[in-house]
Amino acid sequence: MNDSIHRVGLAVATLALIVTVGGYFIADGFLSARHTASAGPAAAVTRVPPSPIATAAGTAPPEVVYVRPAPSPKVIHVTQMAPPAPPHVVHVTVAGTGGANDGGGDGENDGGGG
Repeated sequence: MNDSIHRVGLAVATLALIVTVGGYFIADGFLSARHTASAGPAAAVTRVPPSPIATAAGTAPPEVVYVRPAPSPKVIHVTQMAPPAPPHVVHVTVAGTGGANDGGGDGENDGGGG
């Protein structure tokens, strides 16, 4: 009986947390979209009157473009270097290259007939 009450309470608390966090994200998205929509076109409509020199020469006046500056890059400070890795040692085993018993026999001379 006591375990089921705790499970129900945990389920209700979890659902309340989900609804609260979801509501926050929905409200935040709505408000930021509304702020961007209201501030966006007003900033882009700004016009500069043409200068008399540009119109007299027959060229079009320069167009003014506003660009949002890029954020400055994050700086990563390395405080401790990793120790260097030990060198990899490779051992190669090669079969014998000559000697008194090269034929693999019982030690006698292999060249004779008898």
